[in-house]
Amino acid sequence: QNILKSIVNCLTNENAHKLENRFIFIQHDEKVNHPEIAPHSINFDGNIISMTKVTLSDFGQLYDALNEKKSALPARMLRLFKQEFYDYTLTNTPTTNLRVATLDDTRVDDDELVLAIGKASDFGLKGLKGLTGDEWYRNIIISDLEFTADELLENAYPSLIKQNNILPLNKYLSESTKEFPTCASNAKDNDFEKIISSTIKKQRNKIRISNRSVLAIWNSSISFEKKTSFIAHLTIQEIIANDLEAILKEIFVKNADILSTATTPEKTNIRRLIRIFDYLKYAVK
Repeated sequence: QNILKSIVNCLTNENAHKLENRFIFIQHDEKVNHPEIAPHSINFDGNIISMTKVTLSDFGQLYDALNEKKSALPARMLRLFKQEFYDYTLTNTPTTNLRVATLDDTRVDDDELVLAIGKASDFGLKGLKGLTGDEWYRNIIISDLEFTADELLENAYPSLIKQNNILPLNKYLSESTKEFPTCASNAKDNDFEKIISSTIKKQRNKIRISNRSVLAIWNSSISFEKKTSFIAHLTIQEIIANDLEAILKEIFVKNADILSTATTPEKTNIRRLIRIFDYLKYAVK
């Protein structure tokens, strides 16, 4: 009563009137057979506040009714979220502040912000089906996806392979704990000779490369497109996997989205070099 009195004393009569539909007075009465709902008012030193009174003998009925009430978010709160998260992408690529996952995903820490789309039972790792080919390739080099190799091979690969003719698989297979026969077979079929096109093989000895090494080509003064192309013209014996890895990491550190911003020839060249690295680093024994 003291709380209500303080509220009434702070409000004008007009604003006090606006509270009528917001206050509900619950009264327990064992003699009532059915819940009774009626207007009610309380007088505080001449200031009257009106409300609704519910009289009932079984509070269980009240709890059942409250259980059916769903929370609603005010429009102003949604606008605030829109303002704060003005730039987001519906993807399973995690960032430091925003994770796309379900609340039941145990990999998400308690202090992380989660954006969940759809029912929790329908989401989870199925969201990996939205992974892009660029993300798959980039992860081979900088490992920026917080998913296990098993999760990627099981949930992302079946959808991605329908959109891409070929995907590097050796790194993921080397880290997996499960068996993926189809992936293993596809990886075996795509050895170094399959990665290098027939056109490159024909031009390999025609293109003049003074110093035939990965680092020498990369440190030369030719264009980025030619660098990424000429490295692929080297033989398997001339390519050192660790050197190629260092160059590819440098590329993605400078521009993590280069596979989406590069020209078509550059994008093709980078993807080819990633497949070469994936084969040399994880498949060649």
